[in-house]
Amino acid sequence: MKAINLASAGVDRACLFLAKLALVAMILTVLLQIWARYGFDYPFTWTEELARYLMVWAGLLGATCAFKRRLDPTVITLPDDASQLRRRISLAMLVLTVVIFLAPILYHSFFGPGMNFERGFLWRSSNRISPGMGLNMALVGSIVPLSCMIILLHLAALAGKREAR
Repeated sequence: MKAINLASAGVDRACLFLAKLALVAMILTVLLQIWARYGFDYPFTWTEELARYLMVWAGLLGATCAFKRRLDPTVITLPDDASQLRRRISLAMLVLTVVIFLAPILYHSFFGPGMNFERGFLWRSSNRISPGMGLNMALVGSIVPLSCMIILLHLAALAGKREAR
């Protein structure tokens, strides 16, 4: 269990750093776009696209950090004096809810109908190239399953901590 907690903490630090880096890069890209458009009357073709991709990456990496810190919306908040049974039921509901939400996203990231790998989101994305930057869209879309797996890691760490109490 300690290894999962250490992995979760390390991944969280990396995600927070990368989310901050993506936000700064997005701001700089937008400023460059504004400067080129209005300062030189010659906008670059790739700046808007890069800013959009950085926004997606920053948002999903930030979502993993918010989940780790329990900043995500909660339906039920337990009082400090809640019974052990109530805490376990709450934890089970949290685990079940997160898994029910993330499992289909992960499944469809890799597989399509009939467990066909070639119809999955990432495979179909790998056949597309972004128009402004020439990036393979699987690179851009890979943050979707990556963020799901990171949240599941944080969930395992959280469940292990709470169960140890």
